[in-house]
Amino acid sequence: MTLNHGFHTGYKKMQLAADELLRAIRLPRHSKPWRQYYRKVGTRKAQAISKVCFAGAAQMEAGTIRDIRIALGSVAPIVLRTVKTEDVFRGAKLGSGIIARAKETLAREISPIDDIRSTARYRLRVTQNLLEEFLSQLGR
Repeated sequence: MTLNHGFHTGYKKMQLAADELLRAIRLPRHSKPWRQYYRKVGTRKAQAISKVCFAGAAQMEAGTIRDIRIALGSVAPIVLRTVKTEDVFRGAKLGSGIIARAKETLAREISPIDDIRSTARYRLRVTQNLLEEFLSQLGR
């Protein structure tokens, strides 16, 4: 079976039958290099359940974002891609205006929860800050 979008359907729920097993995960190779960024925010550095996980990858060309991917964990019941936020950046040059617009889009795109680990407000702020940190590294 080839698994695509919709594999994770909820907290600890997957489209995987009792007699099925994941045998491989294939990631495409790209001819142009991608710059990558990952951060896990938790109470401790090791063995802690995350408050926010942020993964980003971008392909830059002459200061312009040609392609970008952003995925978040612990801000929704399942890991999610922020496709609307990604769309803000494609073909754009990095700058404070585009970063502010992307942070606003991100705030509309995700709906963090309050739980024992953290508040929704904290998760949103941290996610926006991590987005800005990722983008500032792309500009270097």
